[in-house]
Amino acid sequence: MASRAVLEVKKVSKAYEKNDVLKEVTFAVKEGEITALVGPNGSGKTTLVRAVTGLVGFDGGEVTIMGAKAGSDNARSVTSVSLDNPVLYDDISALEHLEFSARINGLENWQARAKELLGVFGLLERQDDLPSSFSRGLRQKVAMSMALIRPHRLLILDEPFVGLDQKGKTSLILQIKEEAKSGVAVLVATHSEEFLSVANSMIGMLEGEAVYRGTPSKDQFNRLVG
Repeated sequence: MASRAVLEVKKVSKAYEKNDVLKEVTFAVKEGEITALVGPNGSGKTTLVRAVTGLVGFDGGEVTIMGAKAGSDNARSVTSVSLDNPVLYDDISALEHLEFSARINGLENWQARAKELLGVFGLLERQDDLPSSFSRGLRQKVAMSMALIRPHRLLILDEPFVGLDQKGKTSLILQIKEEAKSGVAVLVATHSEEFLSVANSMIGMLEGEAVYRGTPSKDQFNRLVG
């Protein structure tokens, strides 16, 4: 049986002060599929991610998640996101961040999964520490753990490898593989060429357009990202 599309982006356009940042972008991410979203700075990747997650509106086109309009309660309920430069609370611990993410999304038996994720990302010894004392990489690990602990059918990660050491990158890639294996659709905006070996598909952005849609290609990646 063919996998169904979880995320569908159809001819999405967006302009800021008459400057087109997205130009009729179209693609889909299916169940169990890992899609790399690549392109240089200013190509529209971040705007596209924010449009998909409902954080910004768009001028034309349509985005649906499991058939629900992007930004709607139904779409948000099945979407988990970790954005670039994550915002964390400086008055609650790393473990409490995971508890907050789990409980606010209706997950009651969260403790075992929280410990598992803290272990995966090497945070067990820092679980009671406040993020105000964390490096960029540690903050990134907390944010990704928050995204992974809540129930979801679509996982969106924006530049998740920035600030991570090699061990952290390897741990994250293993988690992404497990997500896809369970049927989750995964979209990763990244400048990391090594991620191409993990992805099933690639969307290449340039000046607001999806100029490449297909299998991951290092040649295309280098042409776009340099």
